Parts: sequence; C-alpha cells; structure tokens
Amino acid sequence: MFENEKVRHVKFGQGNVIECDGVHIKVIFELQNLEKTFAYPGVFDKFLVFESNGLQEETDRKLADIRTEQKKFDNMKRLMYLENEKRHKEELLAKAKKKKA
Repeated sequence: MFENEKVRHVKFGQGNVIECDGVHIKVIFELQNLEKTFAYPGVFDKFLVFESNGLQEETDRKLADIRTEQKKFDNMKRLMYLENEKRHKEELLAKAKKKKA
C-alpha cells in the first residue's frame, strides 16, 4: 500500500514510501538517505504530504473521518462524566435525607 509513492516531509524533505501497513508508514528520504517510520495516517495531519493529489485527498478524508469519530467519542465521554456527576449528587442528597430522618 503506497509503496514507491513520493512524499514530502516538512523537515526531511522529499522521500519515497518503502512500506505502509495501514498503521505505520516507512519512508526513505533522498538527501540524507534516512529511513523513518511514522504513524499512519496521523503523520499526514502536519508533517507529511503525498505528491499525488489523489492520494493526499484520500488521506485527508481518512483524517477527517478520524477527527469526526474522535469528536463523537469525546462527546460520549463528556456525557458519561456529566451523568456520573448527576448520579453522585443524587446519592449524596439521598444520604443526607436519610441522616435527617
């Protein structure tokens, strides 16, 4: 997946994809003959860009989907936290009422 595709890194410059397993992407950079492994697709958020517009657009869509899912997850966590806080307050009120009675 993406083998031999050209990419550009903000620090390391032009490179070629050696391997991508859907979780990591391995790139060899031309000027330094440096091999680096990055998290895929996260590295494309700020540091790496495909030279192919089609591949970059596909990766941008994946990143947008990940951001959307992360927002959903964060909202669910927030709602669960609020619900737990509400239950905790209700329990405290119930204990206080029992002590008064």
